[in-house]
Amino acid sequence: MTEDALLDRLSEFLDFGAKRRKKKADELEKLIHKIRKKEKNAIAEIRKADKGKKIKSLNKRYKILHAQRKKGEKILKGIKNQK
Repeated sequence: MTEDALLDRLSEFLDFGAKRRKKKADELEKLIHKIRKKEKNAIAEIRKADKGKKIKSLNKRYKILHAQRKKGEKILKGIKNQK
């Protein structure tokens, strides 16, 4: 290996910021996965529910979960694109 390649590998190994970003990205991916499950459950409940106020409240819950997941995915994409 050349000196430049060794220096690149060493800088990647010692980059503590990258380790923090990786840890944060992993935690965020787990959270997004949980929100996705809740979102799917909300959709299933909406399909089962009767008409009326219950559907409105479930729809509102679904929209909130969807917005949270999308926001998390946007932040995750930003974290992964950082160097």
